[in-house]
Amino acid sequence: MIAKIVNCDFYRIKKSKLFYGAIILSGFIALSLMLLERQDIRLGISIFGNLTTFISSEDVINLGVTYHKGLGIIIAIVISAFIGQEYQWNTWQHKWLISKTRVGMYLSKALLSAALSTVIFLLFELTALLFSGQFAYLLENGYAQKLICGAFIYAALGYVLCMISVLIKNSTASIVVSLGYVLCGEMIMSVMQNIAEVFPAAKQIINAWSNHTIYGMSVIVCSSPISTNIIISILVASICISFLAILIGVWRFRKYEL
Repeated sequence: MIAKIVNCDFYRIKKSKLFYGAIILSGFIALSLMLLERQDIRLGISIFGNLTTFISSEDVINLGVTYHKGLGIIIAIVISAFIGQEYQWNTWQHKWLISKTRVGMYLSKALLSAALSTVIFLLFELTALLFSGQFAYLLENGYAQKLICGAFIYAALGYVLCMISVLIKNSTASIVVSLGYVLCGEMIMSVMQNIAEVFPAAKQIINAWSNHTIYGMSVIVCSSPISTNIIISILVASICISFLAILIGVWRFRKYEL
């Protein structure tokens, strides 16, 4: 029965113009930035006053990992709009009649959200790598490990955005909250760092927590040489975040009146 729900959700996403628009946009952005970089044309993108300048192929690839600077926005809109349609069209009841299990209904959405998030990330990165003119060089110098870590980070992001979108019954509101989650990660982290400076006793705990958030992991991947310890830490943290998001989502979703 659960398989029927999964097939139904994947069929819907395959028919979604928004999904294909997100795929095309992500690939186009990666291609455009890489071609401009190869022409020695320098660009800068400012998100809430934080300027990101593209001066090399590595900068374009790192842009994909830092989800809050572009890709996360696209993913948040796609996932929130897709799940929000269930409330808008009142189709939850149909899936309930098929499966009689809310856990299966939620897990289908969660798996699809994680898959969407990861696919869009990998499409962006692979497009950037293919058109960088340095494909082999970049993969041999740690960028294959970045892709692995980034895929797990984006999968965790998908699970969290699914939880937000399912628990907020209004499509527009879920898009707004999801975008807030994506865009405000840096601001929240900055506030936590300021708190750590004021309360030194809590500094170690706050630093340990911040390094294992989705935002914190994306910063580590972009700013530090990728080691085996970092890869393992990111994989474990991503799995824990995903599992927690599923538990909270299922727990709340089972209490909803559909």
